[in-house]
Amino acid sequence: MDATAFVQENKRWLIGVALGAVVYIVGQAVIAAVYDAATVRGQVRREATGGDEALYDRDALAGARAEGQLLDTELQRLRAELEFKLDARFVLQGQSMAADDYLAKTGSELKQALLLKANEQDVLVQDKDLSWPSPIDVDGIRSVLFGLNLIDEAAKRLLAAHAAVRKADPEAMGLRSMGLRLEEKRSQRTSVQPRRGEVDVRDRLSQERVNFTFQSDGATAALFLESCRQPGRTLVLESLTMEQPKRLGDPVTVKGWLSGIAFREETPK
Repeated sequence: MDATAFVQENKRWLIGVALGAVVYIVGQAVIAAVYDAATVRGQVRREATGGDEALYDRDALAGARAEGQLLDTELQRLRAELEFKLDARFVLQGQSMAADDYLAKTGSELKQALLLKANEQDVLVQDKDLSWPSPIDVDGIRSVLFGLNLIDEAAKRLLAAHAAVRKADPEAMGLRSMGLRLEEKRSQRTSVQPRRGEVDVRDRLSQERVNFTFQSDGATAALFLESCRQPGRTLVLESLTMEQPKRLGDPVTVKGWLSGIAFREETPK
């Protein structure tokens, strides 16, 4: 199947995939609104009980509570759609060795395991095709461990799609090659800061991005992309391009960026 045929046959589904990034953007706004509303509710509650100097009455307090409940419900819905819960081995907290040593050990074990699995399934993956930075600060190490979990999950889903297609048709091309890279992360704090009194969404969730490239037949690409949305393990597709093969029978080249979003469990003040 060439790229044009794949897109035409899966146009409706691909639109849904593209909406994943939109849902994330909307989700950020809702998350900010939830915590901003929590701040307002606290202020209203304090003012409502402030005696003669109260600025808000009981109706305002009831309205703030109702708004908060609606936003909390929407947050839970979006969380179910977007959240990626980390595996224990990719969480730094509770590990017995130094942070940099643990990152080195985890990264080495992951790379060897993925190279072995790919080789067993006749999928071309070289050492350089799986790459990530090696920070020395604790926050950077936590971020890279998160990224390694995304690489691990994306690779497993690609290989699972390959296995499923080949099982259904032993003569199918399946997955030819894959590459997954976590790039150096830019500063967490950009020059654009929230206005006074607003909540910075980055304080409430963590996000990591992985660049992916793979070559496969259309069926394998479709299965992988469909597998990205899983409750509690969603890989949000931020961008996706498909290059049409030059000759009939050549693989489709799929490139893009995927994200993992983890919610932090702080209690809003």
